[in-house]
Amino acid sequence: MTAPDGAPTQQASVFFFLPVVVAYLAACAAWYALDRLRPGLWPRPRDEAGPPRPLVELGLAFAATAGLLAMGQVYRAGLLIPSAGPPVARRMAWIANNLLIYTPIFAVLAWRRQSTETIYLSRAKAWLKLGFGCVTGLACVALFLTLRGELAQWPSVLHRAMDGARLASFAAVFLEGVALAFLLVRLRWAWGARIAVVVPAVLFAAAHVPGEIAEGRSLAEMIAFFALNSVLVAAILVVVQRTRDILWLGVVHYLMDVAIRAI
Repeated sequence: MTAPDGAPTQQASVFFFLPVVVAYLAACAAWYALDRLRPGLWPRPRDEAGPPRPLVELGLAFAATAGLLAMGQVYRAGLLIPSAGPPVARRMAWIANNLLIYTPIFAVLAWRRQSTETIYLSRAKAWLKLGFGCVTGLACVALFLTLRGELAQWPSVLHRAMDGARLASFAAVFLEGVALAFLLVRLRWAWGARIAVVVPAVLFAAAHVPGEIAEGRSLAEMIAFFALNSVLVAAILVVVQRTRDILWLGVVHYLMDVAIRAI
């Protein structure tokens, strides 16, 4: 596999994955530090009361997720907006296709007359969220590279993050956060905050097991990866519920994806 710039992508290993976990946990810790040092600075959107039939909303969330996956297959079949022409046209097509793929989520929001706060997206102090995401994301990239003994590559990562082709992928990265928040809130409505964290974390970790078996990983490695995956996702989801925002985390996610050459 290769990254968009032709460089090899990182392969799963403890040497690679542990610094990623530490970097993301540092981002979570940074938000808690800000909230403690400057209480009241972070906007606190109201926590909307759950709907009268939360299981119906959860069922619609699962249906929207299935629709999202189906739209992804339609895109892979080349049946959405063609990506051809000059670079700018291809990048705009990539952004538009991502918006189309995630249409089922926004269709449910419109149909159920639910605000964007139910996907943890609000314009309140957007400048603060973006600024915090940028500063935290750059610091996490520096931490990730330091743990790998590659801090000298930090300027290169920053340069790649500002490249037009990669910036076009921010929509895809951000919309992943939208889908995560969409499911998280509805799981919380139906089963409570703790279950809403535990279930996705365990499922995320379990989804990697078949691939690890195929790669011939040892039992000890699989247990280590399962634990790291579970802890990482659970920690991120806890913070997402506390911040009730995905904008800052989307910026961190994008910068980290550039650092690990996922985009």
